[in-house]
Amino acid sequence: MAEKQPPTPTRRGPRRKRATTLRVQATVIGTTPPLTRLLEVSSELFLNDLHEVLGWCFGWVGRAEHEFRCGTAFDADDAVRYPAAAAVARGDTALPETQVRLDEILRAPGDALFYLYDLTDLWPHHLVLDGFESRTATTPRAYCADGTRDCPADVAGGIPRYEYWSRRADPFDDDAFAAFDYLTPEDITTQSEDSEPIPFVIEEINYGLARQFGYGSDPK
Repeated sequence: MAEKQPPTPTRRGPRRKRATTLRVQATVIGTTPPLTRLLEVSSELFLNDLHEVLGWCFGWVGRAEHEFRCGTAFDADDAVRYPAAAAVARGDTALPETQVRLDEILRAPGDALFYLYDLTDLWPHHLVLDGFESRTATTPRAYCADGTRDCPADVAGGIPRYEYWSRRADPFDDDAFAAFDYLTPEDITTQSEDSEPIPFVIEEINYGLARQFGYGSDPK
């Protein structure tokens, strides 16, 4: 399912004694052109916090389950799983995302992990640490610095439906009928305007992130 990536560390390291800002490039695997967001997040956040950040930045509203994994690919044999609360409640014994801090996994530029949103429609994300920045009392704990393409509508259909509606809504696409190549007959008969992409408005995203996560160091 997920395309192969260069090997990445799967062993968790020690937590930082002093918080720093992690610059993380998040890319949805399988979209053309790429659907990306550049995140700046406090190293003190946990994976469940990162799930919330990704929700704000990509438009996920939490209607579906998710999971983090660290390895050469999301479905690789060497991947270490970090399940969400719903899976843990069902008896999953893997280390939950609520116990894993970002600085335990993203420790050096190039370190990476995978995030899958929606276990049915499959939205795989590849997250790579680009670098670090210092923090002050006024630094947001979660911030979207940049991004490409509009946010997918968080409805059933996955990447094919997103690509279909992106092309149909593009006034400069002179071959919009080619968008049907992304869909199955079932997709076409069940399509609705609810599937249209949501504009990527970075100011609104960062307003929401600031209200949820605040500024400075982790208050906990």
